[in-house]
Amino acid sequence: MKSVFPTLVEQKRIPFPARSLKTLEQTIRALPRVDEAGVRWCRKNYPGGYTSYGSMSDLHRQFSIFDELKRHLDREASAYAKKIGISFPKGELRLSSLWANLMPSDCYHAFHLHPNSIVSGTFYVSVPKGASPLRLEDPRSGLFMACPPRPMQIDLKPKAGEIILFESWMKHEVPPNRSPVERISVSFNYDWIRD
Repeated sequence: MKSVFPTLVEQKRIPFPARSLKTLEQTIRALPRVDEAGVRWCRKNYPGGYTSYGSMSDLHRQFSIFDELKRHLDREASAYAKKIGISFPKGELRLSSLWANLMPSDCYHAFHLHPNSIVSGTFYVSVPKGASPLRLEDPRSGLFMACPPRPMQIDLKPKAGEIILFESWMKHEVPPNRSPVERISVSFNYDWIRD
């Protein structure tokens, strides 16, 4: 038997120092107090939670702690692209967006994908007991015909200090957070930049 066109997802702990993780958490918790545009965006698009996606999606250019994280993410994204067989005949893989997420109890993020990017992922800052997993959908699900029922989704349960990387076309969601404590993460996209 051979494996043909596998879908490879990487979940691993990265060597991000504990003191930096604490600083990152404190910085993310402070963002809603200074990001008025983001809070307004979230009222409409992310009820109950906060994400800087709609207002500050280049945090690595604005705060040194996110730039420190970026240096780790650059290495991991590059290594992941090589592992899955992606090479760039011209240009390079480059971080295009990076944003923070605060997900309180009952907050969720519906199924979506990240068009126009190559590698996407999330770094987990705080994952309390009972917090939401990252749910991935089988990319073949719309193609099964006359097939007996089979699992179409898989839940990955991250821990603080871990990263999950996947190809940007993969549909994913974060189900409602069942923890009374906020789930905190940093999400990002890497694009093929050809300049």
